[in-house]
Amino acid sequence: MSKKSNVWQFFSKTSDTVATCCLCKRDYSRKGRGTTCLRNHLKSKHRAEFRQLSEDVQALVKKEVTEQLPSQIEVNLLQIAADPLETGNEDQLYARCDEHLAQIFLNHSFDLLESSGFVNFVKVLHSGYAIKTRSYYENILCQDIHKRVHTRVKLKLDLLDAVSLSSSLRWANNDGLLSFTCFGISSDFQAQRFTLKCTALNYEDADRVAYCIQDLISGLELPKEKVHCIIRDEATVLAGAPPDCCVSRLQMCVRFALQDNQMLQNLIAKCKQIVDQFASSPLAHEHLKFIQDMRLKQEQCSILDESPIKWNSAFKMMGRVLKLKDALMLYAEEYSLVEMYADEWLDMDLCMKLMQPVEEIIKMWSQPSTTASSVIPLVAALRDSLEADLHNFVPSVTICSFCRKLLEELELKFSHINTDIKYLVATYLDPRYKQAFFNEREEQLVTNKVLQQLGSSQSDGVGQPLLQKVKISPTQIKIESKIDAILDNILAAGSGHNPAADGAHSQLKNLLYLYNSEPRIDRSMDPLVWWKTNLKFSPLFGIVRQFLSAPAASASNEALLRESAHLYGDMQAHLSAESVSKIVFIKSNSKV
Repeated sequence: MSKKSNVWQFFSKTSDTVATCCLCKRDYSRKGRGTTCLRNHLKSKHRAEFRQLSEDVQALVKKEVTEQLPSQIEVNLLQIAADPLETGNEDQLYARCDEHLAQIFLNHSFDLLESSGFVNFVKVLHSGYAIKTRSYYENILCQDIHKRVHTRVKLKLDLLDAVSLSSSLRWANNDGLLSFTCFGISSDFQAQRFTLKCTALNYEDADRVAYCIQDLISGLELPKEKVHCIIRDEATVLAGAPPDCCVSRLQMCVRFALQDNQMLQNLIAKCKQIVDQFASSPLAHEHLKFIQDMRLKQEQCSILDESPIKWNSAFKMMGRVLKLKDALMLYAEEYSLVEMYADEWLDMDLCMKLMQPVEEIIKMWSQPSTTASSVIPLVAALRDSLEADLHNFVPSVTICSFCRKLLEELELKFSHINTDIKYLVATYLDPRYKQAFFNEREEQLVTNKVLQQLGSSQSDGVGQPLLQKVKISPTQIKIESKIDAILDNILAAGSGHNPAADGAHSQLKNLLYLYNSEPRIDRSMDPLVWWKTNLKFSPLFGIVRQFLSAPAASASNEALLRESAHLYGDMQAHLSAESVSKIVFIKSNSKV
């Protein structure tokens, strides 16, 4: 930058390579004849003057490049490194600039390097910095940064005594992402979650997914005794086997029940005809909004759905049509519209009520913090809900038939959970549930398994802070949750059975008796905090960390795939699938 730069109001040019600070009278070498080192000196030694200079630079940036620069880029002009003149190493400054610039491509396409607005912006920030090639920044990401992130993940993995894994595969158009996620509990009872491996796929890989999964598993380098379980979703499960993921199983229950009910399919088809009519006519859509606003004095609600297609899209569409019932009936008085009969409106209303707890449970299981301990309680609550609906929804033959088939599928798809030890022990070791959902046979099965585990485990208790309730954000609070009410009723009437110890009971059996005697904690409390504060149960800590590490569902990578769409675009141009996989791995572990 020439002497016209605003920084020269604080410096005088002694020679081509030396400048003198007018504020502190110190001479500084200007290697490369740039002004970056002068600005950094102001930031380090004269903060008030630096703020003034920064305001001038920001005004210049806004004037010169705002219209050309992509609006998503965020750069903090004050985030400049320490004065390189004080350390005598300007090369380190530019190396840090290289790395920070490379990290921009975690969220933006490499095409940004060809954007004139972006190039000008970088020149304004660092006049002496020269933008490099795509391959240069790709190498920084895929070699230097990837190696550091991989090392951090490896260190966290080594600190865990037991882990549970989940595999997930998602497709968006022709782009796919296969990933393995690790779940564990640290020695201080902090839940841990990070990505171990991920592979970017395209439509050519669709037929070789099984081989990709096998390659990922073989590359995990985990000792078998450390892996508690692997939870696979529907897309990554072994051929012919049901998915381990509870979300996938419950979605299958809904799908099969719907496929078996032709009347409900016909009703959904009529709803789609209505939605398509308004989607094809913006004028009709605006008139529908006018009816809501001016005639019904209701808040405007669109009948169209802009969100991506999901497992419950058909039911969401039905819910929107039902919500706009009054507006649609008024619209039908003036214009042609598919006619809905009274019994069909009733079917839609009952179907929404029936599906509410299903959607609640899937949302709960999809939370990363939800463990396998919630599976047996929530399946029991859903079973009670469907049985009640089957009795209460008698006026609708269509919905009763759907409810009956859904209940049959639930019993079929989840029949294993009352014999699967990972669900039984996890439920028992959750102080919110314990034995409330067990019969005597299941209680004995759990006791035997826990005693067997305790026989070879070691105690590792550490003192921790007092028990506290989990903070629930407003988005997590459920209003009139049907499932919550059912769960509370089951727990209130749950078994308080505590088998008495006979003379031959060991200290370990007495420890379980003491645990059984403890009152269950509120469902809003964190079970890990409870275990962390109850040091008297320290012999149980090892198996608690093992069984409560198992997630209820496979970790979905749908959001990660959506946020990485720019990388798949670059993959079609120049990026290799291996590089995309490494960059996605960095993105997924950004908080590790």
